[in-house]
Amino acid sequence: MRLRILLLFTLFCCKSMLFSQISIPNPSKSDFTGTLSFLASDWMEGRGATQKGGFMASEYVASMMSLYQLKPYRSEDYFQDFKVLEHTITKTAFEIKKGKETITLSPETDFRVKPISTSLQKNAQVVFAGYGLSAPNGSYNDYKNLDVKNKIVVIVKGFPSHQDTTSKVYQKFKKLFPEENNLEEIKLQNAINKGAITLIIVDSKANFKTKESKENDVFHSLETTSNVSIPIFRLNKSAGEKLLSETKISLETFEKKALKLQTSSSLLKNTEINFSIELQTETFPVRNVLGMIQGKDSTKTIIVGAHYDHLGIIKDSIYNGADDNASGTSGMLALAKNWSESKIKPPYNILFASWTAEEMGLLGSEYFVQNFDFSKQKILLAINMDMISRSAPEDKLQRILSIGTQKEDGNLRKMSTEINAKLQNPFSLDLWETNGHSGSDYASFTAKGIPIMTFFSGFHDDYHTPNDKASKVDFDKIKDVLFIVNSSLSKFLENPNN
Repeated sequence: MRLRILLLFTLFCCKSMLFSQISIPNPSKSDFTGTLSFLASDWMEGRGATQKGGFMASEYVASMMSLYQLKPYRSEDYFQDFKVLEHTITKTAFEIKKGKETITLSPETDFRVKPISTSLQKNAQVVFAGYGLSAPNGSYNDYKNLDVKNKIVVIVKGFPSHQDTTSKVYQKFKKLFPEENNLEEIKLQNAINKGAITLIIVDSKANFKTKESKENDVFHSLETTSNVSIPIFRLNKSAGEKLLSETKISLETFEKKALKLQTSSSLLKNTEINFSIELQTETFPVRNVLGMIQGKDSTKTIIVGAHYDHLGIIKDSIYNGADDNASGTSGMLALAKNWSESKIKPPYNILFASWTAEEMGLLGSEYFVQNFDFSKQKILLAINMDMISRSAPEDKLQRILSIGTQKEDGNLRKMSTEINAKLQNPFSLDLWETNGHSGSDYASFTAKGIPIMTFFSGFHDDYHTPNDKASKVDFDKIKDVLFIVNSSLSKFLENPNN
């Protein structure tokens, strides 16, 4: 018995010694400054996924992975090649039919459309569904007792009391839906889940002017996708009032009822919409760049990822994308360098991933997930870094860091908090739940129920402008973000079930 106890104690000590060896030096500024500056230079031409700069950037990232002696991921080289479709809207039409009357809206002044990846022509009944929301606690539900299957759903931008920031109703819904972009995604998903064929959003502040170019009429998709979506039409106030005319619903009375958490949802009787969308489609090759360190258990993988693409060249201007996302890509490569140079074989695979076509709709990470063999491999955690080198204007101390995890992963939030406290100048952490959100490549993994940690340091005035340059990057901030990422990776590898 004493011998057995001694043996168990010895094994425990060996195991503890093994875990204690997972101590990788944190990246210094010299590990990523040169990489970031080169990726964000004019040489890379803005790294547009389907442009020459995107391919030059992919070759550069692959060369760095080779220099750091990463193993190519399931191929002879580091590239995961695939194709994206680029769709251009060539013609749209939108008609409201009320009995014998037909009201034709203009795509130049009355509406804009976000289509899906095929040309469409539809004619269907119309249902008004308020703000298109269903509060988690059941206190407000625009879809209650409402059948929208195979119908066109009309909703209004915002949420109850969204124009009165001092009201209790506003505070309640702002807490439930803090980000406007994600609020629209939630509304879209609600309509899809209820069986709607199209979503119409009435935006009282929209002011559509005749466009000088067709730049905004271009969108992208994969050749094949498992994602279900529906077209979205955005109407201005005048067009919305035409749609609701001769019904019992007006925008003013609807909003007054919503203040009392009452809905005005109903079928718009004697009203149909007929619309058509014509697309022209081209195919372009693109590529993810993937390198790995093989672990002792090669059936389990942790991903450290960042998208390397940006907006490329638009109207002769280079959109360098230093923060978005040369910062995340250079950080990922710095971590790859230090982990590879340590010569430590981790307990599980570490896949260092540089995604393409994020700016086109998370297409690179989506393609990876679609083609990942989950029957042979398990992804334990996906770490995502997207814009980690700047600060939002309201972040006066420039020390706010957002870390997103899924709601159920409280252990990851606790780990982040503990690691952040070790910094000489800790961040003010914004720990948020990614459930229902899809702002970056992490969403491709949350859709599959995979735990994620996504790092983001804030939107700034140079976001998606030619002014997002390397000269404005805060390298000290990147260094501290990478300290948290690296420490989190090490700790998670030691005990993924913690």
